Amino acid sequence: MTRFLALLAGFSLLSAPGAEAQTGAPASPDVGAAASARPGLAPAARQALGIQTDAGAALYAQAYADALAFRLDDARDGFRQLAAVEPGPAAVYGLESAALWEVLMSDDDEDFDRFYALNDSLATVTGRLADAPGARLVAATGLLHRALAFGRQERYARAGNAFKDACGAFRGLDGPDAQFGQGVCEVAAGAVPRKYRWLARLFGFRGTVAGGLTRLDAASTAGGALAVDAAVGLAVSDATLNERRAGSVDRLVALAKGHPDSPVLAYLAGTHLLLDRRAAEAEAELRRAGAAQSAPGVSAVPFVEAHLGQALFRQRRWAEAAAMLESFARSFRGRSLVAQSTLDAGLAYEMAGDRAHAERLYRRVRATRDYDSDLAAEREAERRLAAPMTEAERALVSGGAAYDAGDYDQAVRILQPVVTDSDLPEIARAEAAYRTGRARQAQENWPDALRHFRLASDRPGDPLAKWGPWSVYHAGEVYEAMGDLDQAANRYRAVLENEDEFDYSKSLEQRTRAALERIGR
Repeated sequence: MTRFLALLAGFSLLSAPGAEAQTGAPASPDVGAAASARPGLAPAARQALGIQTDAGAALYAQAYADALAFRLDDARDGFRQLAAVEPGPAAVYGLESAALWEVLMSDDDEDFDRFYALNDSLATVTGRLADAPGARLVAATGLLHRALAFGRQERYARAGNAFKDACGAFRGLDGPDAQFGQGVCEVAAGAVPRKYRWLARLFGFRGTVAGGLTRLDAASTAGGALAVDAAVGLAVSDATLNERRAGSVDRLVALAKGHPDSPVLAYLAGTHLLLDRRAAEAEAELRRAGAAQSAPGVSAVPFVEAHLGQALFRQRRWAEAAAMLESFARSFRGRSLVAQSTLDAGLAYEMAGDRAHAERLYRRVRATRDYDSDLAAEREAERRLAAPMTEAERALVSGGAAYDAGDYDQAVRILQPVVTDSDLPEIARAEAAYRTGRARQAQENWPDALRHFRLASDRPGDPLAKWGPWSVYHAGEVYEAMGDLDQAANRYRAVLENEDEFDYSKSLEQRTRAALERIGR
């Protein structure tokens, strides 16, 4: 459930009905005279927000452009000016949306308090204007925002209730913007893990991941008010549950390049390039995000530093990665990504030859959230403290980084000596076999991939490690790619029959359920 709500947090990083793509000049006291120099407001967005005047449309468009560029103080000033021009929900909605973007990039309680106050105000305004143009769309999106904020704080019962209300509100809408909300709800329904199916049934969630992706794809290309939101939602869902089969990463990169002053879009593009194992390209996007957020008046996107450290780690630039990851882990005022960044900083220092520094960081790793990544990081840090890395363990870190960077041949060259050394512990050989299998899978060398996945699943070495169960899942993917859907279904069902706890078990269940839906089993 935690990962399900975490993936939803990406859906509304940009959840204001959108201005058209061009950027504009600074604000002018004469709104009418400046309108032609400002970002334009798409007609669908104007209608969706119920904006009645050209002056109001110009003000909203400029404030939205400022928010997209993470000039949040300027955006708030613009939305407040809009309130004096337009009586509808647009001004409150803009302020509420800017507050949401801020909380999704922080763990600060005061930021959350400000968001909830504005979200309450939005509910009041839309309730009063229930029959006005755009009020129902704004109300539905406000409910989704509330669910995301509760999920970000790990307040899952409240998140579920708000999400139920949002899905009900979107269900009664038509048009491309409704496709966005309905797509989010359908993806979520298909992603709910087995442990929480009773909750999904209680809330009336229905649908499949594949159906939700289709709706998000349609919304992202239909030119509606929430097209940007749909593109982000498609990318998050495609990466988390669909192994990026929908090709959303390149579309997200293109979207980011179309908004060169937006650190948030560049950040999202960079993180998804990492997921697509394109580390060098990810580094370029993340550095662009860092440059954009260093401009005057731009609010911080602190997670850029954490993911840039990951991009450097995957390129085996150990010293640079160690410094970047440690800087984030020590400076971020919150819990998100801290456990994983602290562990990876320690690994990078040890790979660079500084075991003492690595040990200090391993001791700092704590799973402060019920997330797969945090729990696995704490367990791995405890294991790393027991003894310095062996040569085989160094090969595993280096080979894993090469695979994560997309350097598959190099990964196999590094890992093969570990796979074939019968004197090494089973867990080391299982990890090497799993990572080799993944590299061969990426290269579409199906027989070699299956052979290595079989090695890892037959002798995982540690029942809590991911290598065995995830190898069964990826073997299913290989059979699916080969067109043998019966064998694929057998592997996927074997994953779901395994009720043991192991690293990243929640994530695996979600992916496996989505895979069975994808092949119609």
